[in-house]
Amino acid sequence: MTLDSPTDLRATLIRMFPDFEAQCDDAESYHQVVMELSRFIARYLEEGTDRSANEFGALVDRMVEAGGTQQNAIETCLLEHASQVGCAKLLKPHLGRAARKELR
Repeated sequence: MTLDSPTDLRATLIRMFPDFEAQCDDAESYHQVVMELSRFIARYLEEGTDRSANEFGALVDRMVEAGGTQQNAIETCLLEHASQVGCAKLLKPHLGRAARKELR
């Protein structure tokens, strides 16, 4: 799983959550992809399996650890608003320490 571009991130998310394909246009930035995802992630986590939640948590951790634009996108567009979008409690058990620290 590579995240060298927003297109890679989108493809990875579609593999994890197939419904995301119909809900996400071809976003041009990591921020746009994550903002689109944040609208649906609570439902995806509620309806998904533990395996898909663990896989998504690992993806979030990778983006936080990557630094730069990826870290900024996942933190500002999802983790800092996780309670507002209804996914904080669902996501928290699947995150590593660095990502959990940014969870709001």
